[in-house]
Formats: sequence, structure tokens, C-alpha cells
Amino acid sequence: MQLTPEQVKGRIKNVAKENKADARTLMRIYMMERFLERVANSQYKDNFIIKGGMLVTAMVGVALRSTMDIDTSIKNQNLSAEDARRIVDEIKDIDLGDGVTFEVKEVSNIMDEMEYPGIRFTMNAVMGKLVTPMKIDISTGDVITPRAIEYNYKLLLDDRSISLWSYNLETILAEKLQTVLARGLLNTRMRDFYDIKTLLSIYEQDIDADVLKKAFEATCKKRSTENLKEEAPKIMAAVSDDAQLHTLWKSYQKKYPYAADISYEDIMESTMLLWSKIQ
Repeated sequence: MQLTPEQVKGRIKNVAKENKADARTLMRIYMMERFLERVANSQYKDNFIIKGGMLVTAMVGVALRSTMDIDTSIKNQNLSAEDARRIVDEIKDIDLGDGVTFEVKEVSNIMDEMEYPGIRFTMNAVMGKLVTPMKIDISTGDVITPRAIEYNYKLLLDDRSISLWSYNLETILAEKLQTVLARGLLNTRMRDFYDIKTLLSIYEQDIDADVLKKAFEATCKKRSTENLKEEAPKIMAAVSDDAQLHTLWKSYQKKYPYAADISYEDIMESTMLLWSKIQ
């Protein structure tokens, strides 16, 4: 059954109230899910691998995490801007009978020397008079150890799931730990600390330490930071004591209520716990 824009807004409002979450953020997640379901129904389903904030939000729940974009890796495809645009156009034009359409506003290169190169699509999701801005990042060359997994993504408003490929838990954590260590005192991404803390609190018993270690080593090799394993204790000590990072964490807590009760000491304890599983 197709929901009207008013029904979507009403259900989003209820979910926001139940989870003490921001309704605008949940609306964006709903619209991003509309794109992901198109991916699941496209010829490119087996080429797209979801990762990043959208995946973490799905794993921990909207009460504990928000996200602004869809972060994906694509395999078995060239990633020129032209090819990426063609693929996204094919996907967004799939009609699921949900009343949602997508408008590509801008296509740009992602230039982040710490991670993987890729293409960013800035889009509007349109449903009646509802216009929701969103971004889709598509990268290539990601190292997933040992491999991507099939993930049953539970939809926000529907009592059903869609099947997608995703990062496995160990690769998610390995990339986040590598980022924390590589950025060191220059880090402004407090969400990586938060995600490590939250994922460990829910999934620690599910972590395969051998896979985690291999995933960390593979990520460091891919990102040319093999020295991190040797330097990690020194980096971690400096990060623990850094006043600027303490201040950044307090700002993150104010911006995201779900982090309000987690101290800087808590996130560092979790980061060190994760590191201990790799040694």
C-alpha cells in the first residue's frame, strides 16, 4: 500500500517521539531507504555494498545513531563519473509505486586522502510537496575482510526487511579504529569514537578477533599506514589526554542527545578495548 506524504509525516513523527529522535533526520533516513530498496530491485544489487553511517544506524537503531547520507562501495564496476551517473540514474528511475522520485542536483568527486576515492551525488527525494535533501557516496577499492555479507535491512516504517550486501562487523570496526589512529590529534570525527563504543556495547560477543586483526592489517595496508600497529599505544595515550579532543567530544554530546551520557573516558575505554583485541 502506497503511503501518502501526510501518512509518512505522521508515522515519522510517531517514530521520532518513541525514539527521542529528530523527525527531519528520520525523514531523510526514510527517503534514503527508498533509494536502497531501488538498489535491491536493480540489476546492480550485487555490486553495491552498504557501509558507514547508514549501516551503523541500521545496526544500533535510530534511537542511538543518526546519519546524513548513504555510504556505499561498488564492486565489479568502473567508477568514472559518467558510469556512476548512469548507474544512479537507472536505479533512481525504478518505479516501486511508493510515490517517491529522486532529482540529482550535483555530482562531485570525494577527495579524502584518509579513505577511498569516490563519487558523491547530492540529491533531492521528492514525495508530493515533501522535498528531502540527501547524499549518496559511492567509492571503489574498499578492502573487506574476509568479504561482504548479506544484510537484512529492517525498514523504518514497514514491518519488513530488504536484502542488501554490507560490510561485516569486523571491517566496520577495523576501519574506524584505523581512522582514529591515523588522524590522531587532528581528528575531528567524533562519530568514529561513538560508533566504536556503541557497536562494542551491542556486538562485542559477536566479534571474531582473528578476522578483526586481519581486517585491521588489510585496511592499514590499503591506506598505507602499516606503522599504526607499532605507534598505536603512543597515539592512544596522546588522544586520551588531548584537551581539544575533549572539547570536540563535549560539542558532539550537545549536538547528539544519544551521546549525552557517554563520557570521553568511556569512548577511550572502548577504543582501547577494541585495540586490545587486535594485539
